[in-house]
Amino acid sequence: MSIRLTRIAVIGMVCHLVPVAQAEDVSRLIQTPLSADAVAQQVYTAAHGGLVDNALSKRRGREVAVVVNRAPLAMRTQGRVPGVQTFDTYVNNAPQDPAIETLQMAILTSGKTKGTGVLFTRYTDPGKGAVISMWLPALRKIRRINEPSHEDVWFGTNLTYGELVLRTPGDEVHELLGEAKVEKCLAAMELQPWEKTRYTRHLPGPQCAHIGKPVYLLKSTTKFKNWWYDYHVSEIDKRTYALYKTVYYKGGEMIKTVYIDWQSLDQPDPRITYPRYIYAISHQDGKDSMVYVPRSTISLNVELADEFWSEQTLQNYAR
Repeated sequence: MSIRLTRIAVIGMVCHLVPVAQAEDVSRLIQTPLSADAVAQQVYTAAHGGLVDNALSKRRGREVAVVVNRAPLAMRTQGRVPGVQTFDTYVNNAPQDPAIETLQMAILTSGKTKGTGVLFTRYTDPGKGAVISMWLPALRKIRRINEPSHEDVWFGTNLTYGELVLRTPGDEVHELLGEAKVEKCLAAMELQPWEKTRYTRHLPGPQCAHIGKPVYLLKSTTKFKNWWYDYHVSEIDKRTYALYKTVYYKGGEMIKTVYIDWQSLDQPDPRITYPRYIYAISHQDGKDSMVYVPRSTISLNVELADEFWSEQTLQNYAR
């Protein structure tokens, strides 16, 4: 698969933030019983609907965002290290052009593909598909491609573009199974000593701080025919609508689990959070992937000229 899928999906989960609401509005939302569809919509808003002016994740000293991909269990041998890429991401939720809803960029900052950049443009017209512009340093050219399919997977990962960016609440039928509390730590990628490199030796371990938090249990069944999953069950924070854990099922069997360690960004609206890490494991073969974003790399509402959000920035970024 093309490298484009890795970068854009990271943008979708790392940099989309929700708008600051009045304190009384947030309190009312938390206290009011919601339907299954309303819970699904709030989760989508918290993860994807962000309208802070802009947000970015950029290397700070030795701290940098990373994507780590590990082979299936049967293919792992001692001495084989996981694939690792570092990246910077940017999102603009207030572009000057009223025809554009958001502009999102991601640039690889390590490895053989260092300098590869992607600009994702989403339009306000719902009937107009998004456009991806990709800068390829080796070819010194920009490629423009249409929005990918939901089932397309990131390069080297076990996550789909639909999961992290494209899927909307209207693509599924939702059922509220009840309420509960987080009972276990959120899993994380645990590396063997020979698998660790300078970028992965400080990956976070399992997150136990969410244990005891009240959550909704939401079952979501896909409307797509012959899809890669039948339904998934998610644990959703009742206060922030953070999606902590999603378990996918196909033919009655558990096929994949995705854990997300959502953390506060210290804003008045508790729904303004960011995914400190995303960990996904496929249960049939053990393949797993992890995205880790250190808090120090994230900034909100940075003064950047509108011209910054352009293909020219992609071309000049590595310089």
